[in-house]
Amino acid sequence: MKAYLVAGLILASTVVASGSALAQQRPTKPGTDAYNITISCFRGPTRDVIWDRPNAVFVEDLVKVGYSYPQAHAIGERICRDEWGVGQHDYMRTSLLEIMAKTPPSH
Repeated sequence: MKAYLVAGLILASTVVASGSALAQQRPTKPGTDAYNITISCFRGPTRDVIWDRPNAVFVEDLVKVGYSYPQAHAIGERICRDEWGVGQHDYMRTSLLEIMAKTPPSH
């Protein structure tokens, strides 16, 4: 019984810690700046890249600068599913800039 109680406390503290980390990564309100692209990814409760995907604000910002929706979604998936980008905001920014340089938006 004691082992179950300890396991429950550890699980509860893990959920609280991961929940607070997710709350700090809230995306910027869409449309607040026409010239910035908000890199915003949904991350699962672990550092493993399992459920990671781009949030709507990320895709919409890419569409706003001239990418088609399928292109924007593909770029967002590429950035958000890169396991090296987890917690590495500069790496994600650099990766996005490289992709945009190789494949500029078609206005």
